[in-house]
Amino acid sequence: MKKLSIIKTAAIALTLVSLLLTTGCSKSSTDTINKWGDDLTKALTTENPFQEIVLFYGTDRQPSGSTVPGKAYGNEGGKLSWGACNVAVPFSKDLKELKKSGFTMTTYGMRPVSDYTIKDVQPLPRRSFNTTLPKRLANSPDKSALVFVHGFDISFEEAALSTARMSYELQYQGAPLFFSWPAQSDYLQDEQNAEHAIPQLTEFIKEVAEELDAENIYLIGNSMGCLPLCKAMAELQLAPEDMARIKELILIAPDINRNKFAETILPKLDNTSAHITVYTSSNDDQLTTAHKQRGGVRLGDVVDNKDLPGIDFVDATKINTSMNGKGKFVKKTSIYNDIASVIK
Repeated sequence: MKKLSIIKTAAIALTLVSLLLTTGCSKSSTDTINKWGDDLTKALTTENPFQEIVLFYGTDRQPSGSTVPGKAYGNEGGKLSWGACNVAVPFSKDLKELKKSGFTMTTYGMRPVSDYTIKDVQPLPRRSFNTTLPKRLANSPDKSALVFVHGFDISFEEAALSTARMSYELQYQGAPLFFSWPAQSDYLQDEQNAEHAIPQLTEFIKEVAEELDAENIYLIGNSMGCLPLCKAMAELQLAPEDMARIKELILIAPDINRNKFAETILPKLDNTSAHITVYTSSNDDQLTTAHKQRGGVRLGDVVDNKDLPGIDFVDATKINTSMNGKGKFVKKTSIYNDIASVIK
């Protein structure tokens, strides 16, 4: 019925175009109308012009009061809050449509979206979060959860878009979640904000592990977001069966002082059996900024890591490690291919 309605709408639109052409127009106007008609027909007769991914989130950003979805949360720190949001995903000729799960849906729009777009944000009370999310996971073929923590100078909107992109590229079937801390455009301020977010992120991961009936949980951090993620993991207190479900800790170009990680963080990670993968890079934009602001080797730098046993280090210099959600995404980046192999 939906498809028939779209076709009828296209036919009406084309009839209007024809009437405009017969009334007499200049050649340039005729060409413009013809192109408009072709584009309209293509859009209206496309069965799946775009799709949406439902994401769940935790954040210690304060609500902004804005009715614009992407600006629902500002850059000031606050209490931990919970919610869900929908992100429209542009059609990809390479991936085609999303594999169906409890977190994806087909949307019939007037035209295809050209880029990832956050459609709405719905704050949820903690109790609703802990009932809605498990219900959706129950309808998904993959009973797993993926939690993404972004880096510095990233807005709430960009964090959502990055998570949606990751979920789509991985064709992920489980529950996609993200934690957004109040990153700003000031690197040194972001360091403080990342540290302040550790208790809230720890609580968020604990809630996901205890309340969500996920067989496998994957934690993924990028840039400065790896700092609160690692410290949260080091401080996490869970029952053995819940901790065992955290299978992977993936750190992408981690902006953490390498010596401090080795001396103060890594020894505390013996509370988990999670497999740890670190993607290093000599060509990462956020690591370049980090080097200008801070001295010392970062964990994401390409160096000899033989003194850090038990961690898989992958040199990702030749691939795009950017996960900032800004502007138009690159069409292909093999970082997702490698992550897909890790979280299988």
